[in-house]
Amino acid sequence: MRNLFLIISIFTLSSISWGQKLVDYQTLYAQEKYSQVAKDVDSLFKCCHTQLGGQVDEWYLLLANAQMKIGKFSEAKSRYESISYHSETYPLYYGICLLKNQLFELAFAQLNDYFLNHSEEYKAIYWLGECYYYMQKPKEALRVLQKAVDSFPDDPDAFYLMGIIHTEKGDYEKAFIYFQAAYDTRNTLLDAKFNMGLTKFYAQQLESAEEILSELALEKTPLLPEVLALLGEIRYRLHDEEGACEYWKEAINYGNEESKENHQKVCFDKKGSPKFKKKSFVSF
Repeated sequence: MRNLFLIISIFTLSSISWGQKLVDYQTLYAQEKYSQVAKDVDSLFKCCHTQLGGQVDEWYLLLANAQMKIGKFSEAKSRYESISYHSETYPLYYGICLLKNQLFELAFAQLNDYFLNHSEEYKAIYWLGECYYYMQKPKEALRVLQKAVDSFPDDPDAFYLMGIIHTEKGDYEKAFIYFQAAYDTRNTLLDAKFNMGLTKFYAQQLESAEEILSELALEKTPLLPEVLALLGEIRYRLHDEEGACEYWKEAINYGNEESKENHQKVCFDKKGSPKFKKKSFVSF
């Protein structure tokens, strides 16, 4: 009897311990420590899968969500598909995962199913709209995304995607409006500001494009090489070869390979000597 009590006590302690570990890792996930959660929980599955007991689905869900956050979409798909009990939100998360794995028709089935029961929820609306976009159904995507911006005007993602769709349609005026709305909603979304400049460039409104992109060049953005390259193109189209060469040179220094051909073609004479003395347009 004493040995039986000891076994029961150990089993209870183990269950409590694993339950607490789950809570701890859920807390880390909430703190956005996704890489740590994905690495540690994956290791737990490899070493101790049989000890997870009745909480195995919760562990699978946590691992899948963490893997999604760090871009391991294929691994996340396998984890979602290992979950035996499907909660109410399962079609949403699994649908997003399928979308990221470029399984668009399968994703649509999940996301549309979730939308039918959660048509007033932002995530349900937005992700269905994005799915329509990747299925190359821009009309349906814009219809759904319009519902998102009407109901949730403080979230920039739907504005941004609508800007992308209108850009691809060649409607640069509308595209600019939506990119500006995305940027106004979240002024740290520098991709939106870059696309504001890009749409002005596509619309041949070069001075406006240059003003926007010159402001962006002073920001700390990973897009800086592309910004400098585009500013060079604008200067060239405005018949300022010297200015174009300076921007292209800066862009090359920041790793933009596409500027090399333009720089070589425009900025050197037939003897291979630089046409212009070096100066800097931008201070960093």
